[in-house]
Amino acid sequence: MKKYSFGFILIEIAVMIIICLIPTFIVYFMTPPEKNLYTLVLILAAWIVFLLYLMLANVILFPIARRTMNKKLDEAGLIRTRTFDNKESHSCASVLVIDETHEKIAYVSSHNPFKLQVADVKDLTNIRSSYIKGPFGGTRYVYYQFTYKGKRTRIPTFTSRHMFSLSSTVVQDAIIKANRFYDSITGMQNKNG
Repeated sequence: MKKYSFGFILIEIAVMIIICLIPTFIVYFMTPPEKNLYTLVLILAAWIVFLLYLMLANVILFPIARRTMNKKLDEAGLIRTRTFDNKESHSCASVLVIDETHEKIAYVSSHNPFKLQVADVKDLTNIRSSYIKGPFGGTRYVYYQFTYKGKRTRIPTFTSRHMFSLSSTVVQDAIIKANRFYDSITGMQNKNG
Protein backbone atom coordinates (compact mmCIF):
# COMPACT_ATOMS: atom_id res chain seq x y z
CA MET A 1 0.00 0.00 0.00
CA LYS A 2 1.11 3.54 -0.64
CA LYS A 3 3.65 2.50 -3.25
CA TYR A 4 5.02 5.39 -5.24
CA SER A 5 5.79 4.98 -8.90
CA PHE A 6 9.52 5.57 -9.28
CA GLY A 7 9.12 6.02 -13.04
CA PHE A 8 6.36 8.61 -12.58
CA ILE A 9 8.51 10.59 -10.11
CA LEU A 10 11.44 10.50 -12.57
CA ILE A 11 9.16 11.83 -15.32
CA GLU A 12 8.04 14.66 -12.99
CA ILE A 13 11.69 15.55 -12.26
CA ALA A 14 12.58 15.44 -15.98
CA VAL A 15 9.70 17.78 -16.86
CA MET A 16 10.78 20.20 -14.12
CA ILE A 17 14.40 20.17 -15.40
CA ILE A 18 13.29 20.80 -19.00
CA ILE A 19 11.09 23.69 -17.89
CA CYS A 20 14.06 25.14 -15.95
CA LEU A 21 16.39 24.85 -18.93
CA ILE A 22 14.15 26.88 -21.24
CA PRO A 23 14.86 30.30 -19.62
CA THR A 24 18.50 29.31 -19.22
CA PHE A 25 18.86 28.72 -22.97
CA ILE A 26 17.02 31.96 -23.71
CA VAL A 27 19.51 33.85 -21.52
CA TYR A 28 22.40 31.90 -23.07
CA PHE A 29 21.49 32.98 -26.60
CA MET A 30 20.35 36.52 -25.76
CA THR A 31 23.25 37.76 -23.60
CA PRO A 32 26.92 38.20 -24.45
CA PRO A 33 29.24 35.48 -23.05
CA GLU A 34 31.09 37.90 -20.75
CA LYS A 35 27.96 38.52 -18.67
CA ASN A 36 27.70 34.80 -17.70
CA LEU A 37 24.22 34.76 -16.18
CA TYR A 38 23.45 31.15 -17.10
CA THR A 39 24.02 29.59 -13.68
CA LEU A 40 22.07 32.29 -11.87
CA VAL A 41 19.14 31.99 -14.27
CA LEU A 42 19.18 28.18 -13.98
CA ILE A 43 19.09 28.37 -10.17
CA LEU A 44 16.30 30.97 -10.18
CA ALA A 45 14.30 29.06 -12.78
CA ALA A 46 14.69 25.82 -10.84
CA TRP A 47 13.52 27.50 -7.63
CA ILE A 48 10.50 29.12 -9.29
CA VAL A 49 9.50 25.91 -11.11
CA PHE A 50 9.85 23.92 -7.88
CA LEU A 51 7.60 26.36 -5.99
CA LEU A 52 5.03 26.35 -8.80
CA TYR A 53 5.12 22.56 -8.89
CA LEU A 54 4.45 22.35 -5.14
CA MET A 55 1.51 24.72 -5.49
CA LEU A 56 0.02 23.03 -8.57
CA ALA A 57 0.88 19.32 -8.07
CA ASN A 58 -2.35 18.43 -6.30
CA VAL A 59 -4.40 20.61 -8.66
CA ILE A 60 -3.00 18.78 -11.69
CA LEU A 61 -2.51 15.24 -10.34
CA PHE A 62 -5.50 14.79 -7.99
CA PRO A 63 -8.08 14.76 -10.82
CA ILE A 64 -6.00 12.04 -12.51
CA ALA A 65 -5.96 10.03 -9.26
CA ARG A 66 -9.72 10.53 -8.86
CA ARG A 67 -10.34 9.37 -12.44
CA THR A 68 -8.14 6.31 -11.89
CA MET A 69 -10.12 5.45 -8.76
CA ASN A 70 -13.49 5.81 -10.50
CA LYS A 71 -12.40 3.83 -13.56
CA LYS A 72 -10.74 0.93 -11.74
CA LEU A 73 -13.19 0.42 -8.85
CA ASP A 74 -15.38 -1.87 -10.97
CA GLU A 75 -12.35 -3.80 -12.25
CA ALA A 76 -11.26 -4.41 -8.64
CA GLY A 77 -14.74 -5.68 -7.75
CA LEU A 78 -15.52 -2.97 -5.19
CA ILE A 79 -19.25 -2.20 -5.00
CA ARG A 80 -20.59 -0.46 -1.87
CA THR A 81 -17.95 2.13 -1.09
CA ARG A 82 -17.29 5.04 1.22
CA THR A 83 -14.72 7.56 0.04
CA PHE A 84 -12.17 9.51 2.07
CA ASP A 85 -10.57 12.34 0.07
CA ASN A 86 -7.42 14.15 1.09
CA LYS A 87 -7.00 17.27 -1.03
CA GLU A 88 -4.97 19.29 1.45
CA SER A 89 -2.69 21.74 -0.33
CA HIS A 90 0.29 21.05 1.96
CA SER A 91 0.30 17.27 1.50
CA CYS A 92 0.08 14.67 -1.25
CA ALA A 93 -3.56 14.46 -2.31
CA SER A 94 -5.08 10.99 -2.25
CA VAL A 95 -8.32 9.04 -2.41
CA LEU A 96 -9.07 6.09 -0.13
CA VAL A 97 -12.18 3.96 -0.63
CA ILE A 98 -13.59 1.42 1.83
CA ASP A 99 -15.82 -1.39 0.52
CA GLU A 100 -17.73 -2.82 3.48
CA THR A 101 -19.28 -5.59 1.37
CA HIS A 102 -15.99 -7.22 0.39
CA GLU A 103 -14.06 -5.75 3.35
CA LYS A 104 -11.36 -4.16 1.22
CA ILE A 105 -9.80 -0.75 0.88
CA ALA A 106 -8.48 0.87 -2.28
CA TYR A 107 -6.00 3.74 -2.46
CA VAL A 108 -4.73 6.11 -5.16
CA SER A 109 -2.33 8.98 -4.47
CA SER A 110 -1.03 11.91 -6.49
CA HIS A 111 2.46 10.36 -6.32
CA ASN A 112 1.19 7.33 -8.24
CA PRO A 113 -2.01 8.56 -9.91
CA PHE A 114 -2.32 5.77 -12.48
CA LYS A 115 -2.24 2.83 -10.02
CA LEU A 116 -5.08 1.58 -7.84
CA GLN A 117 -3.77 -0.22 -4.75
CA VAL A 118 -6.15 -2.66 -3.02
CA ALA A 119 -5.82 -4.41 0.36
CA ASP A 120 -8.00 -6.65 2.52
CA VAL A 121 -9.12 -5.03 5.77
CA LYS A 122 -8.15 -8.15 7.73
CA ASP A 123 -4.50 -7.62 6.69
CA LEU A 124 -4.34 -4.10 8.15
CA THR A 125 -2.68 -3.56 11.53
CA ASN A 126 -1.83 -0.58 13.74
CA ILE A 127 -4.99 1.26 12.70
CA ARG A 128 -5.37 4.57 14.45
CA SER A 129 -6.25 8.20 14.07
CA SER A 130 -4.39 10.97 15.83
CA TYR A 131 -2.78 14.37 15.50
CA ILE A 132 0.66 15.83 16.15
CA LYS A 133 0.50 18.07 19.19
CA GLY A 134 1.75 21.61 19.01
CA PRO A 135 2.26 24.28 21.65
CA PHE A 136 -0.68 25.79 23.55
CA GLY A 137 -3.10 22.98 22.68
CA GLY A 138 -2.78 23.31 18.93
CA THR A 139 -1.95 21.19 15.91
CA ARG A 140 -1.05 21.54 12.29
CA TYR A 141 -1.42 17.85 11.32
CA VAL A 142 -4.34 15.41 11.84
CA TYR A 143 -4.18 11.94 10.25
CA TYR A 144 -5.33 8.35 10.16
CA GLN A 145 -2.92 5.52 9.54
CA PHE A 146 -2.61 1.78 9.13
CA THR A 147 0.15 -0.73 8.47
CA TYR A 148 -0.07 -3.15 5.56
CA LYS A 149 2.63 -5.77 4.93
CA GLY A 150 5.04 -3.91 7.19
CA LYS A 151 4.58 -0.53 5.47
CA ARG A 152 2.88 2.30 7.30
CA THR A 153 0.40 4.39 5.35
CA ARG A 154 -0.43 7.72 6.96
CA ILE A 155 -3.07 9.86 5.31
CA PRO A 156 -3.62 13.41 6.61
CA THR A 157 -7.08 14.85 7.02
CA PHE A 158 -5.68 18.26 7.93
CA THR A 159 -2.32 19.92 7.31
CA SER A 160 -1.33 23.53 7.72
CA ARG A 161 1.74 25.71 7.87
CA HIS A 162 0.20 27.53 10.83
CA MET A 163 -0.85 26.18 14.23
CA PHE A 164 -4.62 25.80 14.74
CA SER A 165 -6.38 25.35 18.08
CA LEU A 166 -7.77 21.85 18.68
CA SER A 167 -11.17 23.43 19.30
CA SER A 168 -11.27 25.15 15.90
CA THR A 169 -13.89 23.90 13.43
CA VAL A 170 -11.43 22.85 10.74
CA VAL A 171 -9.39 20.72 13.18
CA GLN A 172 -12.51 19.20 14.74
CA ASP A 173 -13.82 18.27 11.27
CA ALA A 174 -10.46 16.64 10.45
CA ILE A 175 -10.48 14.68 13.72
CA ILE A 176 -14.04 13.49 13.04
CA LYS A 177 -13.05 12.38 9.53
CA ALA A 178 -10.01 10.47 10.86
CA ASN A 179 -12.13 8.85 13.58
CA ARG A 180 -14.73 7.76 11.01
CA PHE A 181 -12.04 5.92 9.09
CA TYR A 182 -10.79 4.28 12.29
CA ASP A 183 -14.30 3.27 13.38
CA SER A 184 -15.15 1.85 9.95
CA ILE A 185 -12.03 -0.31 9.66
CA THR A 186 -11.99 -1.54 13.26
CA GLY A 187 -15.73 -2.25 13.05
CA MET A 188 -15.14 -4.54 10.06
CA GLN A 189 -12.22 -6.25 11.77
CA ASN A 190 -14.18 -6.78 15.02
CA LYS A 191 -17.12 -8.21 13.06
CA ASN A 192 -14.83 -10.91 11.64
CA GLY A 193 -12.58 -11.21 14.67
